[in-house]
Amino acid sequence: MHLETSSWTDVKDAAPTVALLPVGSTEQHGPHAPVGTDTIIAQELASEAGRRSDLNSVVLPTIPVGIAPYHSHFPGTLSVSAETLRRYSYEILTSLSDSSVEMVVFVNGHGGNGETLRNLTRTVADDSTVDLEVFLWEWMSAVDDHVNHAGELETSMLLHICPDEVGSPTDGDAATWDDTVDGGVVNRFTEEFSKNGAVGDATSASAEQGEQLFETATDALCSFLRQVDDL
Repeated sequence: MHLETSSWTDVKDAAPTVALLPVGSTEQHGPHAPVGTDTIIAQELASEAGRRSDLNSVVLPTIPVGIAPYHSHFPGTLSVSAETLRRYSYEILTSLSDSSVEMVVFVNGHGGNGETLRNLTRTVADDSTVDLEVFLWEWMSAVDDHVNHAGELETSMLLHICPDEVGSPTDGDAATWDDTVDGGVVNRFTEEFSKNGAVGDATSASAEQGEQLFETATDALCSFLRQVDDL
């Protein structure tokens, strides 16, 4: 079930014990992909896992803006601070503490959110005021190949999920995320190493590849839910 399309009586009757909280970002994804790429993917994966999982789950409304200051010079990018994301997410968790929900899984679609959400799961684990088990899951870690920013894999996912929202896939101006030299960060903004904002070559992306990736990621999320539910 999806929380935003359910009445309070629906939620009361279902009494879900597991909540999936998609977390995305609104940021440039090269010339061909929508700025909501990370949000779209996280939301679709959470929704599909919610449908397939045999757990009593609810998909919460997606958090659409994440931590993306390094994309800020590209039009369309929105960003919040790490503290804002942490506090906002924490308050969502506290609002669930007195509900039927016992476990929350962040379904994260944006790498820039990862450190903050991971630290939050640790904080909550030691927080006696939040009576929940909270975990982080990221699709980028669930597939075998490296996921570049607006590259082949991410674009393929979009071509499977929302093909009408994707322009002609382009080759990024950087082959890899290239912000460090000799262990130090030298490029503080994306355009310093990729003028068009994309990383990797998306010209080989396909809906067929995207469907395989989507299935792999969804299966991994369902498996993860079973494992943490058994803890």
